[in-house]
Amino acid sequence: MISTPNTIPPFTDDGTALDCIPADEIFEGTWPFAPHFYHGNGFQQHYIDEGEGDPIVLLHGEPMWGDLYRNFIPALSKTHRVVVPDHMGFGKSATPQDKEYCLRTHTLNLIGLLDSLKLNKPITLFVQDWGVPIGLQYALRFPSRVARIMIASAVPMPTTIEEKIKRFGGIQPDRYGRMPLAGLMIGRAAELKAPSGSTTTTEIVPTSSWFPWILNGLPNDPDYVCPGLASERNSEPRGRTESVLLNMGSTAVHVIGHLMGLENKAVINETWIRAYSSAFPTIESSIGALNFPMDAMNQLKLSPVAQGFPHEAVIPESVAAVKEIPIWMAVGRQDHAISVTRIEACASSFGGCPYVIIENAGHFIQEDAPETIVALLQMFIQATDGGSPTFEKSVGVPPPGLSRL
Repeated sequence: MISTPNTIPPFTDDGTALDCIPADEIFEGTWPFAPHFYHGNGFQQHYIDEGEGDPIVLLHGEPMWGDLYRNFIPALSKTHRVVVPDHMGFGKSATPQDKEYCLRTHTLNLIGLLDSLKLNKPITLFVQDWGVPIGLQYALRFPSRVARIMIASAVPMPTTIEEKIKRFGGIQPDRYGRMPLAGLMIGRAAELKAPSGSTTTTEIVPTSSWFPWILNGLPNDPDYVCPGLASERNSEPRGRTESVLLNMGSTAVHVIGHLMGLENKAVINETWIRAYSSAFPTIESSIGALNFPMDAMNQLKLSPVAQGFPHEAVIPESVAAVKEIPIWMAVGRQDHAISVTRIEACASSFGGCPYVIIENAGHFIQEDAPETIVALLQMFIQATDGGSPTFEKSVGVPPPGLSRL
């Protein structure tokens, strides 16, 4: 057998590539948490369950796994029960090929897992990136099970299908649920093009660079379809976007550190690289890393039930119930993936929730400012014990003027 350095994604003893990180991997002691697995959703889903007390659920996004919260768990588990799932296809969770990798499946997986844990108190949700829509879909369906939500990406309240189509200029999605590019340019203009007069200096990130990168790297083929169902993918990667994201085991550092936005480059070492690369040892194991952004850009071929899922719980009663839940937002000024320019509108969509903008932090504020975010979360829990916060939106940090965005 050929000897390989430990920076290469994981293999079995006979050289066969795995589809996820091995259960006993602790990454030189930086991930010392006992693994737990839930099989009720039809695959092996990994989660950690540390500490005792009222439950906190930490949800990761693209292309991370629970390791993103390695600096949160020790502090929070001293006073709370901390649950950190790995979404299907990420971290130590398996990557089944018979599943549809989309918001519906990931949300149903979360519902099944949390039901199995029989949590006896409403949960505190900390959500970031794709953890936000997954967590909000959970909250819309079970608002009484959620004590509070801290949102760490500028993602607004989910919309109805009618609101979505209006936002995209009245352009209808195709039979797969995909939105034509003309509609995307109308509905997501803030993310797909820089505003007039925006600066090109490194002091701020005026708009997203992640989503234009996703779209610009797709094949120049009118018949191109990105399947939501893993088993329907039967060809080699097509175009730059697929080539990079379906080889995430080799490209994770570039995607995380440059395309999406990581300010604390000092955190990157051999162990860090191995932790984030090892979840994607093969093209087949990287399907979740491709489908998350394709779903976000309405470019994913979805089943009819998956197409309707993001909107079916967005009814007046559920939206009103979520707005009654205490919500705080904390985002990084240098977020390349989901622009900070959306923070005011996003906060307004939740009824005008408090927000904080973290300077010198990017998309992954859990890596850039873990101590600050943990302290904010602890303050949030204390300040909202049985009620909504009564202080001003700025939470002690004056919101920047639009000229600085």
